[in-house]
Amino acid sequence: MQTPLRQCPPLLRLAFLCLAGIPAFAQSLAITTTALPQAFINQPYSATLTATGGTPPYRWSGQVPLGMSLSPTGVLSGTPTAAGTLTVSVTVFDNAQASASRQFVFVVSTNRAPLAIGTSTLPPGAVGQSYSQQLTATGGTAPYRWAYGALPAGLTLTLDGTLSGIPKTAGSFQIPVQVTDAAAATASGQISLTINPAPVSITTVPPLFAGTVGAAYAQPFTASGGQAPYSWSISAGDTGGLTLDPVSGVLSGTPQAPGTFNFTVRVSDATGSSASASFSLTVTAPLLSITTGASLPPAAAGVAYSQKLPVQATGGTPPYTWSLTASPAGWTLDPNSLVLSGTPTTAGTLSFTVRVADATGQTASKTLSLTVTPAALTLVTARQLPDGTLNAAYQQQIAASGGQAPYRWSANGLPSGLSIDPSSGVISGTPTAAGAFGVAITVSDAALANISDRFTMNVKLPAAPSITFSGLPASVSPAQQYNLQIALSGTYPAPITGQAILTFAADNGPVDRTVQFASGGTTANFTIPAGATTPDTQLALQTGTVSGTISVSLRLQAGGIDITPATAPAISTQIGRAAPFIKSTQVTRSGSTLNVIVTGYATAREVTQAVFAFNAAAGQALQSAASTITIDTTALFGNWFVDPANSQFGSIFVFTQPFTIQGDVNAVIPTSVTLTNRNGSANATIGQ
Repeated sequence: MQTPLRQCPPLLRLAFLCLAGIPAFAQSLAITTTALPQAFINQPYSATLTATGGTPPYRWSGQVPLGMSLSPTGVLSGTPTAAGTLTVSVTVFDNAQASASRQFVFVVSTNRAPLAIGTSTLPPGAVGQSYSQQLTATGGTAPYRWAYGALPAGLTLTLDGTLSGIPKTAGSFQIPVQVTDAAAATASGQISLTINPAPVSITTVPPLFAGTVGAAYAQPFTASGGQAPYSWSISAGDTGGLTLDPVSGVLSGTPQAPGTFNFTVRVSDATGSSASASFSLTVTAPLLSITTGASLPPAAAGVAYSQKLPVQATGGTPPYTWSLTASPAGWTLDPNSLVLSGTPTTAGTLSFTVRVADATGQTASKTLSLTVTPAALTLVTARQLPDGTLNAAYQQQIAASGGQAPYRWSANGLPSGLSIDPSSGVISGTPTAAGAFGVAITVSDAALANISDRFTMNVKLPAAPSITFSGLPASVSPAQQYNLQIALSGTYPAPITGQAILTFAADNGPVDRTVQFASGGTTANFTIPAGATTPDTQLALQTGTVSGTISVSLRLQAGGIDITPATAPAISTQIGRAAPFIKSTQVTRSGSTLNVIVTGYATAREVTQAVFAFNAAAGQALQSAASTITIDTTALFGNWFVDPANSQFGSIFVFTQPFTIQGDVNAVIPTSVTLTNRNGSANATIGQ
């Protein structure tokens, strides 16, 4: 299959202006035209000579063959009258009267060569580098116009055959081209072009992040282009003791001295091509600082305290010397072990300022605080106790501080199945009830001091078994009842209460309110007893009489906790559009009026036509020749079904059609009625 050719856009010619006041460097006048195009006998010819250098404008003169002329602007034109190889001598003069001359071989042929594409293979390009190349053609009648098929991404081909741009993709390409000469002759062909990958280059951009003496340093260098793998090296300069990994290109190590280090990084690709870039690395001396860990453990009023400070010196120059510059009276710091000692007298917060000095005299300070708690009896266990699981063993230690050991424990409000040991304060057992519980715990010491507090504890439910929900086929019949089935994949240790939620989306018109559960309404509650897998009551659904989609989803709870799966169990079904359905007919007579009453429903909420058939009573004859009457009921039923007030009936209707009888009303016997909509018809015999 040939690639479609596109007409090249017009060639954009740029004019360069010489700006006054900008110095120019003179260039010798020279003729840049190197050869004249071939001419053909008795055919018009035109070629423009070009020159460079000197001082424009240029003026041309010369000796040309018979039938030809050379204009002062350098256009050689005319109609050759004789074939052969001739000589053309031309001279160009610039505005300063400098001149340059050249002789050309001028070939005049008797027959014009056929048009052909002269370029078959173009010089290669490279991804990301500017590319420009002129396509050539031979024969035919100049000028030529070029058209092309698919080009490598980033390149364009102008109307005069200039292929240029910045290639984006490497590869070997076959470019379909077509050339058309001035005589509308055409020639087509394929031109080969190879686009090489972009040359290798270093993509890391200065500045490099700074290093610190004694701290591990790692700086990755990256490259692009060329052909992987790359090889890295330092070609010049000093890296301050760091090394460059030749494979990964990561400059790493631990700087040992501060300063600014200048170096050149070189990368080579698999073909041996390389690129270099210069970088500077600043290494600074580390600042002396104090880092802290966890907070100091609290102290108790009147109780001797001894604790190692959670501090550490970083930076600077070891060895370090520690001291206290501000502290409450009676507190000391061992400069070697960093142990803080003292006896707090009152509750509150104590502040200490610790100071460190390094070998160079650099110093750093840090203020620490110590909480002093009362020595009174207190409960120290978090008030939110760990969660338990229904019917799973549980154990939790309750702790107190202060007062005078031993302690005695009691608790009120624990979940059923749990108790607290009066001596150890351990809550243990197997909870048999789920939920959130408030527990009052009291501890008393040997001096009969006591303290109580309220704790909270959650007893969670175990993972609920999966649930299946079924009972509705993909489509159901109108005005029917279907039993729904709910079943767990296994038993559960707590009762599960659930609610089924029914929604109905009518195909048209208002919602059918006759679509509901057998128990009434659009929600139905049920319970799955503990240890059972099915509800203790049967759920049933009434389908109504309107076409649409019925959906039922479940919500589940156990122990007051929602255990509905992330995707709630749900089922759905469709009530389809169908022909009208006639449930019953009735005839009444009053005076001269005969009424035919039809009761039925239409799931599509549409009845477009009613046809009534009649017979004469025995011994009677109908005056009219027609025995059927057809009535357009589209508007009548349409108004009924779209009225929201009638949604309580779904699509159920009671259609009364009166007929006025001339003569004896009992002489006319209705025999049948046919109701029709776009889904079909229903026929029923009329009862008398």
